[in-house]
Amino acid sequence: MRRLRNQMVHEYIEDLSILSNALNLAHAFVPELLAAAARCVQEVERIRANRAA
Repeated sequence: MRRLRNQMVHEYIEDLSILSNALNLAHAFVPELLAAAARCVQEVERIRANRAA
């Protein structure tokens, strides 16, 4: 995932087949990224609840 991100951010991809492949690979990571974001939100809520107690 990190290598794909670095490729897409740091390289200008001119070959449309490479760009298409990169975008399709990135789309496959969406569920994993959403799950990671949800875990981050849960952790923030846990920390906030502990500080309030």
